[in-house]
Amino acid sequence: MTVTTLLLGLLLGIVTLLVGAGVLVLLLHRPAWCAPLAGALATMMLVATVTGLLVAVTRG
Repeated sequence: MTVTTLLLGLLLGIVTLLVGAGVLVLLLHRPAWCAPLAGALATMMLVATVTGLLVAVTRG
């Protein structure tokens, strides 16, 4: 694995954790926002998964 692939994976992991923590904090303070935040989180996870798969396929 190259350094670029490892850095991209680390960046995706950090961004995913930060967004997840932010969503958790918002849900604890604003329970009425559950539906929109759940949709946004699902979309973000889908984008992260597709990006990871594309990197894995093109580097493999």
